[in-house]
Amino acid sequence: MPPATSSSLHLLLLLLLFILSVLHPSASICLPRGSTTSPPPPPPATSSTPPPSHLPGRPSPPTDPSLTNYASHLIEFFCNHTDFSDLCLKSLKNSSAVLKSPTNSTVLAALMKAVDVKTHDARSFAQNLSADPHFDAKTRELLHDCIDVYDDALDNLEAAKEAIRVGDIGTRDSMLSAMISNFGTCEDGFAEFSIKSPLEDWSETLQSMTDNCLAIINMNRIHDDY
Repeated sequence: MPPATSSSLHLLLLLLLFILSVLHPSASICLPRGSTTSPPPPPPATSSTPPPSHLPGRPSPPTDPSLTNYASHLIEFFCNHTDFSDLCLKSLKNSSAVLKSPTNSTVLAALMKAVDVKTHDARSFAQNLSADPHFDAKTRELLHDCIDVYDDALDNLEAAKEAIRVGDIGTRDSMLSAMISNFGTCEDGFAEFSIKSPLEDWSETLQSMTDNCLAIINMNRIHDDY
């Protein structure tokens, strides 16, 4: 038998490969060198993990940034109804409760909290001055009197808070009004002896802050539901 030519061998190899693919479809087929046929590309990789923005527990993006501006406008509205609006705005600027929901009740609560903090600061300041030997004995005595009236003011503030909790608006209003008198009593002692009060600025500021609380109350006097 004459030797097979190169083309005959090529055809025979292709035939054998075809027979194998029919008999064993799962078998891998190695194409002869020079074939132009390419294996199909692998399917694109898929992932069952959702994108990070859809992961459970991930905070949602901010909603409407204009809400913050709306809250600021409401705060200005409330403070414009007080006699000391700048002091009102300063007292409310760091209140998250007011920024979240500016209402008569949240504004009043924030203003009362600011009075509480300021009164404690004034008391500490008076306590330090009362131990200062640079002041004469009478001035130190009057400073101690102011410490006492600051304590009375703090007691009245707590009574006002409790009155709000139980819905006693009469006690609430009388306790806040009494606080203004407390701070005035501190200054009256210095005035009686013609001594310049080192607490004058503190007392005036506290009176103004408490007055702002009463102004907010008066805004809702007809529908008083604190």
